[in-house]
Amino acid sequence: MALPSAQKVNVELHTSLLTVSNEINRASWKQVYSACLGRVVASQACYGRTVYGGKKVTPSFFDGKVFFDDKNYPAQIIGIVERDKNLWIWGYEKPINAPDACYQLAQEVRSIGTNWDLPPLKNGKQELGKGFPAEHLAIAAVGVTKNFYCYCKIEEKEYDLYVAFSKLPTTVFASINADTFFRLSARCLPMFNVEHRTFVESLLMWNGIPYEWKLKKLMAHFNEDVELSFEEEEGRVQIFAMKIL
Repeated sequence: MALPSAQKVNVELHTSLLTVSNEINRASWKQVYSACLGRVVASQACYGRTVYGGKKVTPSFFDGKVFFDDKNYPAQIIGIVERDKNLWIWGYEKPINAPDACYQLAQEVRSIGTNWDLPPLKNGKQELGKGFPAEHLAIAAVGVTKNFYCYCKIEEKEYDLYVAFSKLPTTVFASINADTFFRLSARCLPMFNVEHRTFVESLLMWNGIPYEWKLKKLMAHFNEDVELSFEEEEGRVQIFAMKIL
C-alpha cells in the first residue's frame, strides 16, 4: 500500500480495514495478517489481564465451552497442531471429536479464505516453520471474522489445541488510548513481518480513531495526537519515527 498525499479518515468503532479498504490485496497473506495483528494483540492483552490471569483453562466440547476455573465461555475450535509433524490442521477438517457447533468459526475462515483465494486459510492442512507459526493462523482466524473472539492454546498429550471463545466482557474490545497504541506499534512492528501502513490503519479503524495523512505523515487523533512519519524505500513503506504530541 503506497502512501496517500492527503486523506482524512473517520470511522465507527470496530470497523474492519479488510471490509472497507479497496487497496488491500486479500490474496496476500502478509497484507491480511498485517490487518489482523494489531486488533487481536490488543484484545488478547486485555483478555490476559482481565479474564485469564493465570487461571486453569479446560475445554469441555460436549457442551461447547471452555472453562477458566469456574467461569466459562462459548468455545470454537480454530485448529490443532500435530507436534510430531509440525502440522496445522484447521478446525473445519474436524481433527478432534466435537459437536458441529464448535466448528462454526473455522467454517467461516474457510469460506473467507476461499473467497479471497488465500491458501493459508482455505487449505485444510499447513506445514509450520520458517517464520510461519501456528500463532499466526490463530491470529488470522480471530482477526478476519466480524465477531468478537479471543483465543488460547491448550496443550494436549499429542497435539496443541487452539480454541476461540466469545461473549467476553465488552471491555476486552474497548477502544485503546494513545499510550496503548504507541506501545503496541512499538512492540509489534519490529517483531513481526508486517506491512506498517496496513497494521497502523487497521488498528486505528478497529478502535474508531480518526486520522489523517499529510504527505508522508499520519496524524492519529486520540485524546492526545500521535504522529507517525513514514518513508518509502525500494517499494517498502515503513515507519521511522513515532511520537505522542
